[in-house]
Amino acid sequence: MNKTLNFLICALVVGCGTSSDSSSASSGANSSFSQSDLGGIWAGKLTPENPNDKFRLFYFEAAANGEVTEAADSIGNEWYDINTTISADLLSSGELSMDFSSDSGMKKLHMDGHMTNSMSNIKGSYNYQNLHGVSAVGSFELVLSGGVEQFTNIDFSGSWSGGFGIGRLHNERLLTFELDQTGHVVSGSLINTISGDEIHHYSAGSGNFEIEDTANGRINNFVLVADDGAIAECSFLLVDIDLELIAGVGTDSEVGAAVIEVRR
Repeated sequence: MNKTLNFLICALVVGCGTSSDSSSASSGANSSFSQSDLGGIWAGKLTPENPNDKFRLFYFEAAANGEVTEAADSIGNEWYDINTTISADLLSSGELSMDFSSDSGMKKLHMDGHMTNSMSNIKGSYNYQNLHGVSAVGSFELVLSGGVEQFTNIDFSGSWSGGFGIGRLHNERLLTFELDQTGHVVSGSLINTISGDEIHHYSAGSGNFEIEDTANGRINNFVLVADDGAIAECSFLLVDIDLELIAGVGTDSEVGAAVIEVRR
């Protein structure tokens, strides 16, 4: 009888212990997300499905409660809660759905993604509709910014080259720069890719790629003055979080408006 009683007690203890351990393991394996996990600045790239199209830079910023307040990309789009409709829902499973649209109903961006368990990365797919109603689809990856230190004291030094007029082949120009460590222009040129003629030359001091918003890599109110007096202006440029690309939309006083992209 005593042996039977002892066996039952031991079995009960082991059973309770197993249940407790199992419960703890199960609890530890579950990942639970809340809307506030979106709080911060997320920067990365939108990569088109069409291999002939180039990726663009993108970021969005959310308050501590996870409410998205602004977003922008490197083809000149900006979304702010004061003049656009922005919605973002993060489910407890980590699934994320976001929509950005202007008050006019055009320039719509829809994103579906998933936040990783580290809560520092979001990947997924997007659908963008431009002013003409033409849609483009692709994938995206965003990384949580480390704050104001993310783009502080970065090294711009070296050669950067790309296009002025990407996507408008009849107007495409080759833009090259030699930059110093702080982003100041050492020299540069804008070349007509058809004739090979130099349209503008840029000497030291003609411009500075200084990042003003160091948490999202944004250069505001960029101005570049050529040796011949021509002025190129961009309301903003974005810097790739991998420091390989600077891109935005600008206007040259002689050549006109165009998309600008320069890479290391």
